[in-house]
Amino acid sequence: MKLHPLSTTLRYAWLAALLCAGGLAQGQETQRLFIGGSQASSAGSYTYAGQIAPLEGARVGQGWFHKSVASWLTYRYDTDVQGLPVQARAGAAGFETGWGYAWDGDRLQGDVALSVGLRHTRLRPDAVRASGEHGTRITLTPQISARYLITPQWDADMLASYSAGTRSRFARARVGWRPADTAWRVGLEATLSQGKDYRTEQAGLFAGHSIGAGWFLEINAGQAKPRDGKSTPYIGLSASLVR
Repeated sequence: MKLHPLSTTLRYAWLAALLCAGGLAQGQETQRLFIGGSQASSAGSYTYAGQIAPLEGARVGQGWFHKSVASWLTYRYDTDVQGLPVQARAGAAGFETGWGYAWDGDRLQGDVALSVGLRHTRLRPDAVRASGEHGTRITLTPQISARYLITPQWDADMLASYSAGTRSRFARARVGWRPADTAWRVGLEATLSQGKDYRTEQAGLFAGHSIGAGWFLEINAGQAKPRDGKSTPYIGLSASLVR
């Protein structure tokens, strides 16, 4: 849904109210999970920061939670204007807030969530805006993630989401290995990121390490293949903190 006459202040007022409602419902002494990261290639980039706050009676990784995430997305694609080839460039700022449920079994962990938000996309040059995803839209985003412990050292995980409003989707699959008696996790990953104007497939490696005090750091790298271009390297860095 695209918003035209609504003022910028009103666009974000109702979303702020939802965020406050989630904060009031969470437990006062419960630890939170803070997340952040960035990934980039010549085809585009994605940067995010947010928090996951367990509600009353829950804990990180188990039970009901409230989440809020701010993000910045860039991408580029080839198109044409009046028969002339043009490379369009996009920058999209977004914010979403929502609720979900997490579970933590002996071998299977995961969570499901539903978020609402706003994303403002700015396209350049101006000539491509009429045919592209330019402007501010309300988003509704269901998401699911799961990790299965195959053996004490090997596991597999997946993450998938779809955002109505921007008609975008993201999917990632990983296979990880934990060397015995270490705090490392390394493995292979494959991802798909797709919207109305772009599609990028990635394949690469990742390595993560728990450094203590609730911190976990991860780096990933590989090859990204955009819809309209040749394969290009990508690299990313992310961090999480339980506190």
